[in-house]
Amino acid sequence: KKLILNCPFPIREIQTDNGTEFTRALISDDSKPSLFEEMLELSGIKYHRIRVATPRHNGKVERQHRTDEKRFYKKIKMYNLADGRQQLAKYNKKSNNIPKICLGFLTPNEILDKYLEVM
Repeated sequence: KKLILNCPFPIREIQTDNGTEFTRALISDDSKPSLFEEMLELSGIKYHRIRVATPRHNGKVERQHRTDEKRFYKKIKMYNLADGRQQLAKYNKKSNNIPKICLGFLTPNEILDKYLEVM
């Protein structure tokens, strides 16, 4: 809900893996949606799950997870939740200003700025 309210552009579609933080599809026989799925439906956002056991379908996300693991999670010492949040905010600010090959050697912030210019 926070993402939807604070995102600087309209979210039309979201794609995730089949993690339990996103869906109940693989852990329950009932067809009841997760809270995440309910929020997307209420917000009119299309939702797609990648096929099971195919992380390559979310390749850019998986690559970013590996990068974050190497540059952040393996290096930090978090003393409490507030400290962890502060360190994560600092890391995100730095990371969002590093050019990425998958973005044509632009930074995530540059991509966002270009998108917002045309909106």
